[in-house]
Amino acid sequence: MTVQWEIGSLRAAPGEKIKDYLTLPSIEEKLPAFLLNGSEDGPRVLVLGGIHGCEYTSIDAAQKVGASLEPTQVKGKIIVLPIANPASFYARSIYVHPRDKKNLNRMFPGNQNGTDAERLAYWLNELVFKQVDYIIDLHGGDMIEALVPFSIYHVTEDEKVLTASKEMASLFEIDYVIGSSGQVPGSTYGCAAEQGIPAIIAEAGQQGILSEEHSVLLQDGVKNILFSLGVLEGEVKKSESTYISVFDWYRSDFKGLWYPAVLIGDTVKKGQVLGKLTNEFGETVKEVVSHTEGVVLFLVSSLAINDNDPLLAVGA
Repeated sequence: MTVQWEIGSLRAAPGEKIKDYLTLPSIEEKLPAFLLNGSEDGPRVLVLGGIHGCEYTSIDAAQKVGASLEPTQVKGKIIVLPIANPASFYARSIYVHPRDKKNLNRMFPGNQNGTDAERLAYWLNELVFKQVDYIIDLHGGDMIEALVPFSIYHVTEDEKVLTASKEMASLFEIDYVIGSSGQVPGSTYGCAAEQGIPAIIAEAGQQGILSEEHSVLLQDGVKNILFSLGVLEGEVKKSESTYISVFDWYRSDFKGLWYPAVLIGDTVKKGQVLGKLTNEFGETVKEVVSHTEGVVLFLVSSLAINDNDPLLAVGA
């Protein structure tokens, strides 16, 4: 029998949909939220967008999912947070929270007494993540990132969580599904999985440009997962995907200029030059060489590069 659902400051009675702002302790910004409490029991699902504030396609997709659903359709409970990091969104801040310059998707499970991003991660984990059974985190290319659509799940020792996460990640109509073994510490999906909550990231859209096509891809994937969980009624669509076990990141160790020699979607060989870093006089300081054979999934398109900035990632 369904009961009132409470998530932090939000409450929805059985059969009710709430559109309101989620307030979190010690967090200045309020997070817009859709809270749906179905008339029947079922799984509790969180849909996130905007963990990175300039990944606009994912924000649009999450918002449209939240706006389109009605509690009469829902068997279970759904919370949608389309702009999970409002400070970054309105500051148009690439990667990081504008006040502490930390990447929210490297801060989980957070720190109650930490900096802005650490506190936001802490309260999202404590008051939202721990109140749901499944997490779908939507992402895309930030303002300086080109990428091909892909999804990621965390390879955890909990076989049940691993299997459920992999299945969820496979339900988007995309070519590449990555099993990540902790290459991205502090992530939403990794933190959730290690707490026993199946979780994924799905990425589509790029370079801070709102893509209707890729927004629809993400929306359809979310609904496909909800079909598979029995939260919504509908036919589950299966797609053919390439499963990837290595997500090989390359970072700059130099402040200067970045000239990639490959494009997203390119197949590269081990030892192949992926790009070069130059100084401000155009002199090559370093060539970036591939460690593996695989596909370029993500590529920074900015000429300006700082020390420790990401450059690209190859899936192998």
